[in-house]
Amino acid sequence: MAGKEFVLKHTVYLNETNAMAGVVYFANFVKWQGMTREEFFIKVFPNWAEIMKLATDGFVNMITVEEHSFFRRHAFFGDVMIMKLQTANLRKCSFDLIFKVFRNTEDELIYEGWQRLTFDDCKGNFIPIPEPIRQSILDYETSNPDYKKKTIRREKEKESETLTAANA
Repeated sequence: MAGKEFVLKHTVYLNETNAMAGVVYFANFVKWQGMTREEFFIKVFPNWAEIMKLATDGFVNMITVEEHSFFRRHAFFGDVMIMKLQTANLRKCSFDLIFKVFRNTEDELIYEGWQRLTFDDCKGNFIPIPEPIRQSILDYETSNPDYKKKTIRREKEKESETLTAANA
């Protein structure tokens, strides 16, 4: 069933903040995308262990070819991050992961990001996404039209320009 959301919660630790004010260091949002992505793979993709065996044997590789981050608000030591993941733009060899991060409740969106993943044969040649993974990607596909391939960057750039103008 399309439209599912994968959710992962994480409490902010002191080592993820700056020393002065307990504000989360920005790179942690990208790190949390990676944690959410990996937990999604482990919990949702069928035969994940078999795919990892193919990877360690040098037959298949999954690559992040593009990543975008959009910071909205600060997070602090002790906050609970609610990270939601959906998929978009499924193609033959690639797909996007869409991330939304909320602070303490699902009412306060503080970060959005996305990653484009592709598969290759460990020799630089793109290969089709393994079929069992394709169905999981479809199950979590967003229905939000803002995340269609041609608009994802343009919409985020417009939103960023609006926030920059408002803060000037």
